[in-house]
Order: sequence, then structure tokens, then C-alpha cells
Amino acid sequence: MKERAYYIDAVKGVAILCITFLHFEYGIIPSWLNTWIGMFMITTFYFTSGWVSGMQNKTTSTKELAAKRIKQLGIPYLWFSALIILFNIIWCICGFMDYHILLRDIYKTLTLRGIGTLWFLPALLIGEIIFCYIKNSKRKWLLAFAALILTIMASHIYNDVWLPLRGESLLNKIIDAPIQPIARGLNAWPIIAAGYIFAKHIWPAIIKCRKYNIILFALITISFSISLIITPIFDIYYLNSFLSNILPAIGFACLFYSKIKTGPVTNFFTFWGVNSLVLMCTHYSITQEILKTIDEKFIHSGFCGVITITYFVITIIVTYPLVGLFNNRLRFMIGK
Repeated sequence: MKERAYYIDAVKGVAILCITFLHFEYGIIPSWLNTWIGMFMITTFYFTSGWVSGMQNKTTSTKELAAKRIKQLGIPYLWFSALIILFNIIWCICGFMDYHILLRDIYKTLTLRGIGTLWFLPALLIGEIIFCYIKNSKRKWLLAFAALILTIMASHIYNDVWLPLRGESLLNKIIDAPIQPIARGLNAWPIIAAGYIFAKHIWPAIIKCRKYNIILFALITISFSISLIITPIFDIYYLNSFLSNILPAIGFACLFYSKIKTGPVTNFFTFWGVNSLVLMCTHYSITQEILKTIDEKFIHSGFCGVITITYFVITIIVTYPLVGLFNNRLRFMIGK
């Protein structure tokens, strides 16, 4: 069996920890840092998905990919949705949650909108299927160009036309729910494609360089991605956000690759990269809800300020035994 690329797992670990951190943090870090993290934390999983695909030597048909990823993504989506809905029922019975939230989450599950962070799984599935179909087509570059133009147009219509029109209207949100997974899947496939191209044509050249050059390249890449948020030297629709989505993943991968394979820091991020699914699916809709209830009943911080960092640390600690549980007795819930 081919050894896992630890640096890719480590990058995914950075991404999932950033996702969790931003869900807890409120008013602690500067706005530019919040925006920068928010740009890459989700799309890093799209990019690394394409990267892993680019490392494969065999060609996988769209049908084969769909069957494989439905098992790896669809089964966890259903099981974790059921788990969160069960948690919501208990919370409603205890009087900690309104029943309309329970009904909302059931509707989100049925429309693939996803409860909390679970929206990511259908989006990744749709994005991978779109990219695989394009990659395997006879006129893939022509099809990719046409699909990219349509994706940019659809992104503009959805984000700049529909979302402002939707507003807070309940009816519009109901209409929007089944549209979201499609819109997010469309936004995912170009990032997946970028990861694939990077793995095939750019990464092999990078790893031939001396380590200090790789580190320098990583620092320049990360710094440039930050500059696109703070003081962009150009502002081209779609391109700026596209670069902000992929450059940090490249930079962090280079940093991890240039360091020793094992060590406390690398091992920590690699662990959470390998087990990112468990942390992603539980931290927002279960662990955070429990901590919010405790805060509301006993601490009264308003769930803001420095104490939210404590809640973040608690979440990471309590998720360790959950990882062991899902990797053993509950393996079926994560598609294993």
C-alpha cells in the first residue's frame, strides 16, 4: 500500500483546526486574519482532494469515483446528520433548543444543504464528480474552459444577485436550500482541478529544490496570499479569491515537506488531518452547542472574548476520545 503523504494530511490538519477555531473565536483576532483564514480553510480540502487525485497513476472513471466517494462522503453525511438530529431532539426535550431548529435541520438534511458543517460533504462530492467527468472527457481542455466560464457566471448570479435578493426571508431560504449544494459543488471543482494540476506538473519540480528554497517559496506564497486580503496589487473578479483559496495550502504543504516527517508539531497537525471528518462533523453542531448551553446557564460570557479560546481547546481535547470511538466501534459511520 502506498504511504500517505504526511504533508498533505498536515495541511488538512491546519485547515480543520482553523475551521474549528473560527467557529469559536469572536473578536480575538484582527479582521484581516479572520478573512484570510476563512478564505482557505474549507477550500484547502478541495485543493488537497485534487492533489491526491493527481498523485494517482491509474485512471478512475466517473462512475467508479462516484461510487467510491458516495461511500466515503455520503454514508458519513447520513450518519452524522442522524446523530445531530438525535442530539437536537434531546436538546429540545431538555428545553435548550427550539423545535423549529430541529425541523430546519431535518429539511437541510433532505435537501443536501447539510446541518452545520455537513454542507461540505455534498459540495465536495459534487465538485469531484464534475472534475472527474471533465478530466476523463476527450476534449477536456475545451470542456474545462466552458465549465469555468459557466461556473464564474453562476457564482456571480448566486452570490451577487440571488443572495442579496434572498435576504432573511424564510420562503427564500427554503428555496435556497437545495440550490446551495449545487452552487458550492460548482465552486469546488476549479479548486479540485487546481490541486490536480499542481500535483501533476508543479509539485514534482518543487520537491527537487533545496529545502531552504522550498521554505523561502512557502513564505513568499503565504505572504502573497495575505497581501491579497490586506493590500491587493490587483483586483480581478474571481481570480483574487481563487488565489487566496489555493496559495496558503501550497505554502503550508511546502513548510511541512521541508521539515522532518515526525515530531510533535507535525504529528499533531497530521493527526487532525487524518481525522478531520470527525472533528468537522461534531464540533459545530454538538460540542459547541453543549458548551454554549453551559456558558448560557452558568458562565454568562455571551460566548465571546478570551473564554471562547478555552472552549476551543476543550473541544479539541474532548474530540480525541471521539476519534478513537469513530475509528473503532463506529467505523461504519465514517464509511469504513
